[in-house]
Amino acid sequence: MSKAGNRSWIPGNPRDRRILAIAIFAAILALLFAAIIVPVVLLNRHYDENLARMTRQWKNQSAFNELRPQVSRALEQLKGRDVRKLFLKGTTVALGSAELQDHVAQVIEGNGGRIIARNTSPHKDDGPYRLVTANFQFNISNVNLRRMLHALESKEPYLFDDNLVIRSQTPAGYRPPAGAIEPDLYVSMDVSGVAYVGGDGAAPGGPAKPVTGSSKS
Repeated sequence: MSKAGNRSWIPGNPRDRRILAIAIFAAILALLFAAIIVPVVLLNRHYDENLARMTRQWKNQSAFNELRPQVSRALEQLKGRDVRKLFLKGTTVALGSAELQDHVAQVIEGNGGRIIARNTSPHKDDGPYRLVTANFQFNISNVNLRRMLHALESKEPYLFDDNLVIRSQTPAGYRPPAGAIEPDLYVSMDVSGVAYVGGDGAAPGGPAKPVTGSSKS
């Protein structure tokens, strides 16, 4: 094959050869530009992402450090509180259950409820703590129910309601006449309270119960 045949892709016209040379030169420049710019862009993106992550961490840590004095003060106030009032005072099952039932009954009746039945549920002991539970069934209006639940959960000792069942006592499609009293709802729920029954007989945060005994003369 002749040398001219090996260069058949080269235009014979001088003007076309100049255009081809310029195109080849531009392609080489583009490849060099891409070989330089693409790694730089990827590297900048990597550093920008790390910088943004570190900035978020720094802001979060700064916010936490600003809250630290407030958290410390709140913790000191919590340590200084008399936590005995958060527990039931009765240290036996009978006393704790009676205290729980009396307290809940006062809250229900004080908010317009009418108790149908109340029953004691089995208690649970967890170390020095005893969970006392009782079931209450009562009738109460919708508005008074919300007030009663708020009063029950916002007073001391701390009480917890569970297994709440609310049923309407009116038939479907019932429309009360104007000025009629709102029908009561049937409510059943379990209410629990915690009593401290530790070995020293005192709730945490309170003074230890003095130990008495006979001494030999």
